[in-house]
Amino acid sequence: MNPGLLVAVQEAIDWMACQRSGDFSAQQQQSFERWLAADRQHEEAWGQLQQRLQTTFAGVHGVSGRMLAKDRPSPRRVFLRGALGLSGLAVASYCLTRPGGQLAGLRSDLSTGTTQRERRVLPDGSPLLLNAQSAVNLRFEGRMREVELLDGGVIVEVRASERDALRLCSRLGTASIAEGRCMMMLFEDETRIWALHKRLQVTHREGSGMTLKEGQGVRLTAHGLAPIDMTARTASAWSQGRLEAHDQTLATIIDALRPYHRGVLSLSPDAAALKISGVFNLDRSDQALAALADALPLRIERFLGLWTRISLG
Repeated sequence: MNPGLLVAVQEAIDWMACQRSGDFSAQQQQSFERWLAADRQHEEAWGQLQQRLQTTFAGVHGVSGRMLAKDRPSPRRVFLRGALGLSGLAVASYCLTRPGGQLAGLRSDLSTGTTQRERRVLPDGSPLLLNAQSAVNLRFEGRMREVELLDGGVIVEVRASERDALRLCSRLGTASIAEGRCMMMLFEDETRIWALHKRLQVTHREGSGMTLKEGQGVRLTAHGLAPIDMTARTASAWSQGRLEAHDQTLATIIDALRPYHRGVLSLSPDAAALKISGVFNLDRSDQALAALADALPLRIERFLGLWTRISLG
C-alpha cells in the first residue's frame, strides 16, 4: 500500500471511531465531508472501510450504529457500541493495513477472500493457485509472462512456452522459471520463494541472485537473500488445506491461520514464542485454535464473533 493511501486508511478509521462514539456534532460532520472531498484516496479508503464493516457485521442482527447512537444510551447500549466499535475497527484496521490489505484485492487482476483458495489458468495455459486473502496482477504482452504478487501466496505450475521465462515478482525480488512449479509467499518484511518442481532463478531487487534446486527455498529481505530451513512440502501444505508445523512458534501458526479466520485474530507477545508441532485444518480455523489450546497453556477469548484474542492461560 502506498504511503498516501495508508495515511488515508488510518484517517478513515479515526473518522469512523468518531462517528460511532455517539457524540458526533454537526460541525464534525462538516469537517468529515471536507476531508472526504479533499482527496480521491480519502473516498477510496472510506468506501472500503464501510464495505468491510458491513460484511463483518452482517451476522450481528438487530444492532446498528444509528440505533446505538440515538437517544440517551442505556448501559447495555454503551457496552454494545463500544464492543462493536473496537471489534469492527480492529477488523478494518487489520484488513486494510496488513501488507497488501483489502484494497490490494480491488487493484488486482485476480484475488481471493477469507477462507477462499482459488485455481485459475493464466493466459499461457499455466495453472495458478491463490491462497486465501491473496492478490496478483498479470502482465502477458508479446513474449512477456509476469505475475506480480501483491498479497498472500501463490503457486504457479509454469507450462513450457515460446514466450520468455515466467517471472513471479514481489517488491523484494523476482523468481524466473521457464517450466516447472514454484511458490511465493509474502510476509510483512520478507518474501519467501520455493522451487517445488525443477530449478528456478531468484533475483533480489538489489541485484544479487541464486539458483534454487527442486525443493529448496529462499527468504528475501531488505538486506538480501537467506536460505529457508522449512521444507517445500511443509510450506506448500496450504494448497491442500493443511497447516503443517514442525517445532514452529505460535506466532508463525497464527500468521498462517489468519487468512482462514473471519475477523481479527490477535496474539499476545508472551504467547507468540511458544512452540508446537502438528497438522491443522486451515478450513476449520476454530477447530485448529481449540487444538492449540488443548496442547498449550492458552486462553482464547472471543468478542461478538469478530475479534479473537489469544494469550497465555
